[in-house]
Amino acid sequence: MTASADRKLTRRFLADASGNFGIMTAILLPILLGVAGAGMELANVMQVKADLQNTADSAALAAATEARLKKGELTDAQIKEIAKAFIAAQMEKNLTAEEKEQLEKNSPTNISSTEDARGKTYTVETTINHQLKLNPLIGFFGAKTLDVSATGTAKSTVNKGAPISMYLVLDRSGSMSFKTDTVDTKKTSCQNYTSDNWSKYPNLAKTSPCYVNKATSLKTAVSFLVATLNKSDPTYTASGGSQLVRTGASVYTHETYAAQAVSWGTSGVVSYVDKQIPEFPTGGTDARSSLNAAYTALKKANTDEAKAHKTQENESFERYIVLMTDGEMTGNSASWSSSIDQAVRTTCETAKKDGIKIFSVAFMAPDKGKSLLQYCASSLDNYYAPENMEQIVTAFGEIARKAAGSIATLTN
Repeated sequence: MTASADRKLTRRFLADASGNFGIMTAILLPILLGVAGAGMELANVMQVKADLQNTADSAALAAATEARLKKGELTDAQIKEIAKAFIAAQMEKNLTAEEKEQLEKNSPTNISSTEDARGKTYTVETTINHQLKLNPLIGFFGAKTLDVSATGTAKSTVNKGAPISMYLVLDRSGSMSFKTDTVDTKKTSCQNYTSDNWSKYPNLAKTSPCYVNKATSLKTAVSFLVATLNKSDPTYTASGGSQLVRTGASVYTHETYAAQAVSWGTSGVVSYVDKQIPEFPTGGTDARSSLNAAYTALKKANTDEAKAHKTQENESFERYIVLMTDGEMTGNSASWSSSIDQAVRTTCETAKKDGIKIFSVAFMAPDKGKSLLQYCASSLDNYYAPENMEQIVTAFGEIARKAAGSIATLTN
């Protein structure tokens, strides 16, 4: 065959596309299968990672909580065993016997603790290391397993008794007369005030069912806060006294009311709130006077609190303000006042700079009320926005537990 014929044959061979598809398929199929497998596996890995994180967080929190509940009687080994058992129980259904064994070997729990006048604080860190078997399609890339890990960290304090001074700043304006969605099963009918029928106060006809209003919900929440503080206080007496806890309170509308001065124990606050918050409050909303009273009582420049605590040998103590409203700052009107709102923000900022921790509770509040109390809170964890009676009671209970140092919290 001549050279010219060879060239022609070669060109015909290269120009013939009839077999190209099969060749390309044979070359690309492993890659395409691998890519498809990788896409499927990515979603699976993300879900496994999320599940591991939830388990690690829950295990650390469970172990830290148990350490607190047992009042420091558990050894580090026992605390670790609690975390280990929790992880095994959570993941038991999804693992083979071999995987469980590997998980137990590769899931360390570290315990550390510090101790001060407040008590012993445990830090529990739980890490889960899991070797995930990959989809066989990934095998085209040579990967058969993937190491996935998650770490959860929680803290809790075994409370010896936390010296605190707490001042409640509570809204008793007219909107606190409005009903919640909680039915009052003790009454067959009552005046169920809302923003739509408030103009009929005090002559609104009774209707059924009877709903608990916001003022009554607040009283219940304060009672729960007090009960929670008392339970956390080893020096609490049946008469409401204490050597660790001092409380005060002030209610507000657009007017200034007499305050309950800060004193030992909680009984004074309970009596004050019962007397000062009627079943159907009236008035506008202006927290300036009450908040200023709280700041004045607790600021460092006022040494009365420090002197009072020293009489009980409390060398240090925490200062707290609980600021609550169900509305926006209006003064003696129905319209929001930017000047009053700003004045409250300024006092909150001043108090926080002075080292006072602020918890804020926006109870069924409008957006401007929520914005104000979010700003005033010392942190996002110190801000609550309950929308019904059950939630405000829960919020006040959690505030008491945080102030008393008797709650386990995740830190990561």
